[in-house]
Amino acid sequence: MIVSVVFFLMMIRVILLQGFETDCFYLNSESCKSDLSTHADKRQINHREIITNRGSIYDVNGRILAMSVPKKTLCINFKKIYEPYIKDEIDIDALLKIINLPKKRFNNLLRKNKDKVEYYLKRKIDDDTYNKLEKLNYPYVYFIDEYDRVYLSGEYFSNVIGFTDIDDNGLSGIELAEDNILKSQKGIKKIRKDNLGRSVELLEVIKESKPGEDIQLSFDQRLQYVGYSILKKHVDVTDADSASLVLIRSKTGEIVTMINYPSFDPNNRNEFKGEKIKNKVVSTVFEPGSTIKPIIVYAALASETIDLDDTINTANGLKLDSKSKLLTDYKNLGLLTLEGIIQNSSNVGAAMIAKKTNKQRIYDTLAEFNIGSDLYVDFPGIQNGSIKDINNWDEALHGTVGYGYGLSTTLLHLANAYNIIANDGVRVQLSYKKVDDVVMGEQILQRDSSREILQMMRKAVDNGTGKSAKIQNYSVAGKTGTVRLRINGEYSKNNHNVIFVGIAPASKPEYVAAVIVRNPKNRPVSGGKNAAPIFSEFMSYSLNLLEVYPDKR
Repeated sequence: MIVSVVFFLMMIRVILLQGFETDCFYLNSESCKSDLSTHADKRQINHREIITNRGSIYDVNGRILAMSVPKKTLCINFKKIYEPYIKDEIDIDALLKIINLPKKRFNNLLRKNKDKVEYYLKRKIDDDTYNKLEKLNYPYVYFIDEYDRVYLSGEYFSNVIGFTDIDDNGLSGIELAEDNILKSQKGIKKIRKDNLGRSVELLEVIKESKPGEDIQLSFDQRLQYVGYSILKKHVDVTDADSASLVLIRSKTGEIVTMINYPSFDPNNRNEFKGEKIKNKVVSTVFEPGSTIKPIIVYAALASETIDLDDTINTANGLKLDSKSKLLTDYKNLGLLTLEGIIQNSSNVGAAMIAKKTNKQRIYDTLAEFNIGSDLYVDFPGIQNGSIKDINNWDEALHGTVGYGYGLSTTLLHLANAYNIIANDGVRVQLSYKKVDDVVMGEQILQRDSSREILQMMRKAVDNGTGKSAKIQNYSVAGKTGTVRLRINGEYSKNNHNVIFVGIAPASKPEYVAAVIVRNPKNRPVSGGKNAAPIFSEFMSYSLNLLEVYPDKR
């Protein structure tokens, strides 16, 4: 009789389960579950993000600089694995060994996250590690698809291109500046999971994912590598703190190279810190020293303060104000024309010209050259430098500004200023993206005066302080700078920045390059000795690779 009753009840439950998806009847009405398929779906159906790739970054010739590649991320369902793990029913020592995770660390993670149904145990693992883990086939352990950012351009591009975080969001450099274009849009899908938490069936795509857009830069990977190697060599030889270089295509404003040494490995997240990650071409300001002299001479010429053939007697030096020491040149340069002041880099001559020129005119001319103002180039961390308010210019500053002390700039600002001269006084917008259209510039300087300044700088390379910047078969115009560094509020006699900014070919300008070497310690140091040779070596390679026709034989 009892057996018959039990059999009867079992048959009723089977009929209820199969026919009505419930196990509810009179005897268990308070604890039963109705609509069992719905309860099962709630446990087995889940929504997951659809991840797709971030846009790639290309150089001007179509070479890949940065791209995203598919990777697997190791996930674990702590909520499911907690009980069997603490009861020693599951041994995951082999997994922990493969991912190099100490057991004590895993136990701490488990205790803190025991209610989580999906925890990223190891993100974006390499293919060998994935293959080893997949063979283990542990319950409640599975993989999801992600993308990892890879930088094919290496350290010679890294502080310009920048990097992303683990979730592929731009954090620095062009990765940050162009993040809205490069980043992808995630989708959503409905999936069915098995009892171990693994995705076994795609039920529905609720929202499609959208890959990020690619961008093409104006940078040339070949020249970036060449320039980086040259900077490294010269920094090592001179025991300098660092060096930077930037090259601009004159007519279009395209930035062809932007290089900083030392740099960092963009594929090693442990190096994403410190000074090395800074793009010092745009983020580090300095006093420009003698590289400002052509701009001051232009201000004097354009305002008719001085004529092209006038001479300046530098032999007796100059007192900038009643309290200052006598300013003298590195040697007695005697009577100098404007060309001679640029050619011989006379501080006394430049200060005299500045003092003869109206303060406001100098201030306005510096602004026309974008010194101390926005270049409208969207580099994260870019600085504009500064010029003191004209009302705060004392007699000393009125003179020192003539040879580049008392104001600050960046290397990109200097290159931009010389590019205006190279373009006969036309300013074009700088860009780190490839330019396909004709660029229309703005005539902001007097054409004739700009050409006169260019010829003066050509003499500075032919016979003056910039002789080491000469390039075989090409004419060069340029200017050196040797600038004392302020340390503890005082100008040091032993610490300098050395600079050279040049234009080539000088007869028909096509490119402008600016070089700075920061604090070289192997003396003697000067812009002509330490920066001009870098320009010469780099531009010899560059003009050849860029197929610029020689203008000298």
